[in-house]
Amino acid sequence: CSSDLNYIEGRRIPKEFYDKLLFTDNFKLFCDSTFPNHNKEELPKDERLIIPFYDEYHELIGIAGRALTTADHKLRYVKIKANDSVKNLIYGLDRIDKSLTVKIVEGELDSVFLKNCIASGDSAPHQTAELIDAENKVLVYDNEPRNKEILKLMEKSIDLNYNIVIWPDTIEQKDINDMVKFGISPDEIERIISNNTFRGIEAKTKFVFWKRI
Repeated sequence: CSSDLNYIEGRRIPKEFYDKLLFTDNFKLFCDSTFPNHNKEELPKDERLIIPFYDEYHELIGIAGRALTTADHKLRYVKIKANDSVKNLIYGLDRIDKSLTVKIVEGELDSVFLKNCIASGDSAPHQTAELIDAENKVLVYDNEPRNKEILKLMEKSIDLNYNIVIWPDTIEQKDINDMVKFGISPDEIERIISNNTFRGIEAKTKFVFWKRI
């Protein structure tokens, strides 16, 4: 419907992803019909954006339902695995080339703006990195220099010697989707990421000056 289209247009989602996203008026009914053995006792019955997850063989391994309104009493994301054999829901496995540098961001919708990018779906891209058999990986955390939990995870990633993005002070937006909505092009974001990816001692030094706590 038009409100659904307005939602993805408002988030500036690239048009090539329009047919890869779904909407439902009743998330519980959608899950019950798609994954009847999901074993979830409580599921919201609200309208949600459905984000399908596929493995590297293009097999459906699960979905995420994103609330279209973000009231305090509801979970923004609810994830459902296709079956018990699925251990981790990583978004974008069907789109990446592991022989190239793989970027790992937090949010599923952030990943659609970048080339060769997957999403951890949480605040721990370093844990996803451990599961990806690619020689070159870059961790792209959200731009939250005052978030103690994010800072702790970024510091751990640096200690593990991962390549990590330390956003420049010129970027004020929290995540990649916000940057795009603000008017920064995906190509420019790619350039910013490339120019602000660090490792080891250099990453530690940049991190100390970047964090605000």
